[in-house]
Amino acid sequence: MNKVDDTQKSILIGVGVAFLVGIIAFLSSSDSAKTKTKATVNRQKAKYYVRDKFNNNKSAKNLVDKLSDDEVNKLLGTVDKVSDLEGKFSDMTSDLKDFMHDKSKDTKKALKKARK
Repeated sequence: MNKVDDTQKSILIGVGVAFLVGIIAFLSSSDSAKTKTKATVNRQKAKYYVRDKFNNNKSAKNLVDKLSDDEVNKLLGTVDKVSDLEGKFSDMTSDLKDFMHDKSKDTKKALKKARK
C-alpha cells in the first residue's frame, strides 16, 4: 500500500511540475500571443464590417488587408463611436416621437373640452 502512495505522490508531483512549467511558458509568451491574436481578431472584425457596409466590395476588403494593426484598431474605434452615436440618435428620435404622440393626444383632449 505504501508503494502505491509513493507512486501516486510521484505522479502528482510530476503533473504539478509539468503544469507549472506550462503555465510559466504560457505567461512568458502570452503578451506577444495576446497581441497577435487580438490583431487577427480585430482585422477579421474590420473585414466583416467593411464587407457588410460596402456590399461585399472586394477592393474595400483588400484595403483592410493593407492597413496596419494600429489603423485597424482606429477604424474599429471609429465604428464603435459611430454605432454609439447612432444608438443615441435612435433613442432621441424615439423619445421625440413619443413626446409628439403624447402632445397630440393632449391637444385632441383639450380641443374636445373646448368644444363642449
